[in-house]
Amino acid sequence: MANKNNINLIIDSDTANDIDDCFAIAYAFANKDKLNIEAITIAPFVDKKRHITVRDSIIEGALEASRTLRYVGVKDNSIIYKGSESFFTNLHDKTSPAVEKIIATAKEKEITIACLGPLTNVAIALSKAPQIKNNISIVWLGLSHTFMEEFTDTNYRTDKKAFEFLIKSGVLMTIIPSYVGKFIVTSKNNFEKTVAVNDIGRYLLRKIKADEFNNDDLGLKTIYDLAPIVYIINPNWFKTKAISANRLLKEQSKISMGVLVNYVYDMLPNQVVWKDFVAKVTKFGNEITPNKTFFISDTHFSNMRDYNLEKTPFRNIKEYDAELVQRWNSVVSDADMVYHIGDFGNYEMIKHLKGQVILVCGNYEKADYGNDFASFRERLIALGFKDVVKDGMFLNEKFEGQDIYLTHKPRDCKKDCLNLFGHVHDLKPLKRNGFNVCTTYHHFTPVPLKLVKKHFAFIKHFADQDVFEN
Repeated sequence: MANKNNINLIIDSDTANDIDDCFAIAYAFANKDKLNIEAITIAPFVDKKRHITVRDSIIEGALEASRTLRYVGVKDNSIIYKGSESFFTNLHDKTSPAVEKIIATAKEKEITIACLGPLTNVAIALSKAPQIKNNISIVWLGLSHTFMEEFTDTNYRTDKKAFEFLIKSGVLMTIIPSYVGKFIVTSKNNFEKTVAVNDIGRYLLRKIKADEFNNDDLGLKTIYDLAPIVYIINPNWFKTKAISANRLLKEQSKISMGVLVNYVYDMLPNQVVWKDFVAKVTKFGNEITPNKTFFISDTHFSNMRDYNLEKTPFRNIKEYDAELVQRWNSVVSDADMVYHIGDFGNYEMIKHLKGQVILVCGNYEKADYGNDFASFRERLIALGFKDVVKDGMFLNEKFEGQDIYLTHKPRDCKKDCLNLFGHVHDLKPLKRNGFNVCTTYHHFTPVPLKLVKKHFAFIKHFADQDVFEN
């Protein structure tokens, strides 16, 4: 239910044109305690290099917005409204779902529209229903710098007439020039370490890595379109000044009325904004992404024996450790649970691994703790393990009524119990009532519970046939 004290927000976005919009949408949903997100309207654009027509841009934008919504936990696409298939510059005045939504919403309540692309949809809406002007506040990322002789910003050049119409209309408008948006910067490495810890973060990281413009040696990425959403949520982070609309009409005759525009000329340092983005999106992503459960055994960090290392694709133990850490962290988030079923190896490596790790002791751990398991457990928890279990343990979750028992060495379990095990590197993955999660069988990557259950279903299906080793 919408909060009456929240800002009613429409995000007008050329989603398929710029990856920044996905970051803006994610950040907006991560601040739902302050925003009532009424709609995402798709703004038009054209890209001759990629042979994308305006019509194509609307279709692709809607698809990209839908994909982003899935990652922020919204499965209903009904809040996405396709926009105009032409520009206000072409004197286009046909209606569209986006235009209709803006008009209908503004007739009912006061709304803020975060415009992340050309102003086409809003201009058409206001031209068709001038009476909604007093209920609309626009925050737009556009222009370059008001003192320049000519604006070069894409959002401005794409539909100049829309901009000029809105300026002359006197609608309440805040302009964030592109040079201010340029202050919001991250890097691939920083993003991977701080944000890519859940489904939303990993999705956004893929967007950064796929960005054709992100090809400099430093791996930096400027998130321009985040600025309007940041401004709407935290306007006190920005410095603004009311300026005459005449200063912004570069190619039109000046207007005599005293129309003012709220112009942003500075903002807080990037680290303040980015810290808030990281905290909010990470927290939100962890809340909406169900915690996952993984299993693995026999990692033997830093001490894989020579004859076993020869059976891997790695040249040396240093390469082996680095690759295992990378593969582990590529699927596990900090909020996930990982059951390591024995023979962990160098316990210090826990500091480099994501997830809440419970270690079920194997024969190597038993050799390490000897007669003092309590001190051993205490030391490993201090290093970062969630818990250490001396012998086998039952998982809280069952599979079709059957218990799941975790133990390092394979056990002959009853028919009403399924065994997850490791230890035997050369044993086939499946045995009667058992599944081997040894790392060498699973591309040196933790195995998700979902996959474990698929194997158990297979085992159960062939339970009465002689197809498994005992």
